Amino acid sequence: MKLTVLVDNNTVPDAHFYGEPGLCLWIEVDGKNILFDTGYSDVYIENAKKLGIDLSKTDFIVLSHGHNDHTVGLKYFPYPSKKITLVSHPNTLYRKYDDKEYFGSPVLKEEVEKLYTYVMTKTPYNITQNVIFLGEIKRQNDFEKNLPIGYTDIDTKKQPDNLLDDTGLAIKTERGIFVVTGCSHSGVCNIIAQAKSLFKDNSIYSIIGGFHLMKASDDRLKKTANYIKQEVKGVTYPCHCTDFTAKYAIASLSNVEEVFVGKVISL
Repeated sequence: MKLTVLVDNNTVPDAHFYGEPGLCLWIEVDGKNILFDTGYSDVYIENAKKLGIDLSKTDFIVLSHGHNDHTVGLKYFPYPSKKITLVSHPNTLYRKYDDKEYFGSPVLKEEVEKLYTYVMTKTPYNITQNVIFLGEIKRQNDFEKNLPIGYTDIDTKKQPDNLLDDTGLAIKTERGIFVVTGCSHSGVCNIIAQAKSLFKDNSIYSIIGGFHLMKASDDRLKKTANYIKQEVKGVTYPCHCTDFTAKYAIASLSNVEEVFVGKVISL
């Protein structure tokens, strides 16, 4: 498995990539290419070019959830095709908004169905032999409860958005399970637990993604850090919507590495 960060909030000197408050990852595994989220604009395309990544070879697009910092890039994707399978939770491509602004995907379900082979699933879905889309995450940790964010229109009915579409990937490697998250609105520990349940004979080796820990309470940070220490045996890569305080709390107990545009992780 080889994972390359195409979009993150963070960049580093002398790398000369574009950064933005979004997330996009390029994953090469089992002879397939997976574009995980698409960031907040078209910068992932420019970063891919600089990194020598050919987006025309995309086999799968996976959306972690429907917020615009993970989906706006979809409207700029230069190679839409029925040969590409797009995978998401059914709620991902519905409208998302509050009283002030729209913050859902600019490309909705009807258009995606015309352009791609669209797989909508609440249940886990095998993308390749060793990659599983986690589906709807079971929310089992009380300390990870989140309030709804705005509203969503599901079958034309307006309702509070509890981000049931928030999910991730589990990748089986020789070292253990590598978990990939988008924002972890469903709880990063809940996501780890679901990934672990799908590969009962494997431990969690690593996790990368947004952990939705911005200005989190001390209690939540403590319990999250302890959970990650217990369950993640290798490296933890918190990024995107994870602030310094949260990274510090996790790093005080676990092996943490910095994430930035252009970073490559190979297992």
